[in-house]
Amino acid sequence: MIDFPKNTLFNKKIPKQKFYDKLGATNKLEQQFVKEIDSIVWKNKLSPETINISVGINVMEIEIFEVFLKEQAISKNILEVIDREIPYHLVFILRYKDLGQIWISYKEGSKSRVGKFKVDSLYKTEWLKYDDLTLTLNGLNLDKVYENFMLQVADGKLQLEQGADIKDAVTKSKEQDKLWAYVNSLETKIKNEKQYNQQVKLMAELRKAKSQLENENKMTEVM
Repeated sequence: MIDFPKNTLFNKKIPKQKFYDKLGATNKLEQQFVKEIDSIVWKNKLSPETINISVGINVMEIEIFEVFLKEQAISKNILEVIDREIPYHLVFILRYKDLGQIWISYKEGSKSRVGKFKVDSLYKTEWLKYDDLTLTLNGLNLDKVYENFMLQVADGKLQLEQGADIKDAVTKSKEQDKLWAYVNSLETKIKNEKQYNQQVKLMAELRKAKSQLENENKMTEVM
């Protein structure tokens, strides 16, 4: 169960109309909100005023939003837009009946828009019983607290090597995702390819890509 200190409890329901207005939502996005989201509660606020932890270089506050869904799914772009436009670091706890799922992003300040963020990657847990969701508050400052949240939610997808920062882990994870996508596309091409010579060439590419993945996994295990 997620159980943050009582001082962090905010528990304020935010009307969906406020999100439409603040986000400058398009008709399509507004329709997605209406179709998919029942309500949004600003559940917790993690800041130096609510917990005995100092701000970080990048993270000033962490807001916990609880999103009650009408069905067991959400369009990723809804969370991306909210995350991009609200000038704090966010954790989304999705709820559908007695199930729950946590979403979190790696985000950086936008270079072109002051007070806005660029959302780079989103990570999520599996759907679990709501009471089985966990998120441990750990870190000497809010940068580290948020980093640890990301590692918990990603559950092995992010590997923080010694001396590296969370951005390095995100970059490596994205590169591995691209490599897996390439492997999958090669396997599909091989199945559909009729010419033997072309199959041989694709098989060689596939072996090379799989070997690269195996080597990266071995390096991660050593670390």
